[in-house]
Amino acid sequence: MGKRRKSKSIILNKYKLGVSFIALGGIFFFSFYLAESSPLFVFLKEYASIPFGEIGLLLFFGLCIFVGIMILSKGHLIKLLIKQFLVIMILISAVLNFPIIDGDSTQYEKLGGYISWPLIYLLDTVFGSNALAVKVFIIILLILLVGRLLYAFNFSLPRININIKEELKPNKPIRQQDHDIAKKIPKQKIDEDDDEEEYTPQNISRSFVSTLLKRKIDEKLQEKERKPRPMISFSGEKPTFMLNILEAGDQKIAIDEAFLMEKAKSLQSKLLEFNVPILIEGFDIGPSIVQIRIKPESGIKIATIEGLTNDIALSLKSKSLRIIAPIPGTDCVGIQIPNPKPSMVKVADILSTNEFQDATKSSDTNLTLGKAIDGSIIIKTLESMPHLLVAGATGSGKSVGVNDFILSLMYQNTPSELKFLMVDPKQVELELYSGLPYLLAPIVFESEKALKLLKWSVNEMEKRYSILKEKRVKNIDEYNSKIIGEKMYRIVFVIDELADMMMSGNKKDVETCITRIAQKARAVGIHLIVATQRPSVNVITGLIKANIPTRMAFGVVSEIDSRTILGRKGAETLLGKGDMLYIDPSTKHPIRIQAPFVSTEEIEKVVQTLKNKYMGGLTEEDIYNPEIVQMLESKFETGDNLFGGGNGDDDELIEQAIQVISETRKASATLLQRKLGVGFARAARIMDQMEERGLIGPQDGAKPRDIFL
Repeated sequence: MGKRRKSKSIILNKYKLGVSFIALGGIFFFSFYLAESSPLFVFLKEYASIPFGEIGLLLFFGLCIFVGIMILSKGHLIKLLIKQFLVIMILISAVLNFPIIDGDSTQYEKLGGYISWPLIYLLDTVFGSNALAVKVFIIILLILLVGRLLYAFNFSLPRININIKEELKPNKPIRQQDHDIAKKIPKQKIDEDDDEEEYTPQNISRSFVSTLLKRKIDEKLQEKERKPRPMISFSGEKPTFMLNILEAGDQKIAIDEAFLMEKAKSLQSKLLEFNVPILIEGFDIGPSIVQIRIKPESGIKIATIEGLTNDIALSLKSKSLRIIAPIPGTDCVGIQIPNPKPSMVKVADILSTNEFQDATKSSDTNLTLGKAIDGSIIIKTLESMPHLLVAGATGSGKSVGVNDFILSLMYQNTPSELKFLMVDPKQVELELYSGLPYLLAPIVFESEKALKLLKWSVNEMEKRYSILKEKRVKNIDEYNSKIIGEKMYRIVFVIDELADMMMSGNKKDVETCITRIAQKARAVGIHLIVATQRPSVNVITGLIKANIPTRMAFGVVSEIDSRTILGRKGAETLLGKGDMLYIDPSTKHPIRIQAPFVSTEEIEKVVQTLKNKYMGGLTEEDIYNPEIVQMLESKFETGDNLFGGGNGDDDELIEQAIQVISETRKASATLLQRKLGVGFARAARIMDQMEERGLIGPQDGAKPRDIFL
């Protein structure tokens, strides 16, 4: 018997299905209005009017368009939409056939069609040919179905503004200690308004309705909060996606031998003009760079060759030239010039190599750095880094490099093993990954929320160390090998533009958080990938540099920027488009690498593949950590005391603030700043805390805050 052929299954996603419904309805209405005599319209009208009727025909195809739009916008409810589509059409058809129920001799084809005939026949039998009962029952079914759909789509009712005269009360209960403090303060008589509204039956009725509505809303919110978060487990199958969805590059590096000989002779003759005799030792040919290895004769200082950089560049007619003196581990000097026939390195080329496949046997955090000058594959593990600082000007390939790292990590790990926290101030670089189960929280665009994520990461780091201490293990790998139950996943914190956070007014807090994570988080599996296109000392501070020794420089504008990121010159001479210098504590000297390229289309394919694989029946609310989501959405910053070890000082200041506000009957941050001798930021925080406790009202423009003391 021959091999059995595998059948190819067609997977319909929400885009295909939604567009199909819209296209079906669009074709009908197009032919109805513009091509009524066309064979297509005649066919649709002749055969579709049998089940749906002439009147129901318009509603059916209109409903097709509506359902298609809802599938595209509410993709997670696709099963519900498909199930209810036919049911609602049957009920609409039954409503259109009401004249037949009343005994009219009109044919089904003229009204709502035969699709509702079984339902009408059944109800007519059940209710003993009582037409009114049948019609009422059908209408009730239709209303219930529409209500079910509205509830599933989470449609909200319009707000009802009800003006209620209520006794002045705080929004939240006052804590007992605050109440005791307030009791010690002499009460002051507050004049009441003369035009107080009388309590009439109408006002009492409105107050009762408002209270009832508020109670129902609170019950719904509490029920939603009590709703258990679904247990999510992801398939352990790895790699997580196939490489055939990525584009392969041309791995052959071709160069004209005559070009090499010409450059070698020009180099020798130019150096002889300055009494620097050399020998040509060979060539290293990379994807974008050619390195000429030369050996100076005895008695020649290397500094002499370095001082002739501009003359050599003129002789070789090279737009970019870099001298490596000496090449680490050899007795040669390297003269690096652009390859006249550069070849593009693709991320699929690196992932498919034997080197990368062998590396995955010992680690799941391998990063695809690219190809070196000699064509060798460069792979580094995130564990060994364990954090990465990336810099590069616009167009240098910095963002593409970050995407390479994200894809390579997702390729090796399931969402149960790896999570990302992403900060994207530009809102366009990392947005492609939105909604992936690899995300621990929504992608953050604002600097204030990014700082909250950093503070949460510091707290998470401390929690994990407490867990490791309790289990008597040293790192995340030992913990996962020892624990039988739920494993501890790695967290990779990706910041696409550090400069935006450092210039937001919270520079000190950002620097402190990054430093603490860089110092301690390696053992608990939390890693940083920090990128910036402005590698100035104001952005990459000395404290950050000292704690992140692994750095990657793409093309930068000036030698000063190169020294800021690498501690030496060289990055200002790079070619761009993925040409970079990499340095870590193990290399000592920068390695020139051509980073792989990955297009936006490839990223979209990978993201869609992973969503189809892992997001079946899940929504974004299911995959995100609810604690982080609540923290990001909260108005009040809960992490201000992250580095202070408690909030005792603030409690003492709040007691003093209550005294000040009670005596002055004024509530403002400026007043507290002056009376308590604190900074504005701390005074504003105290005001927020008092508002949270219900001691004062919220800020309302230029109006003074309400005081509930």
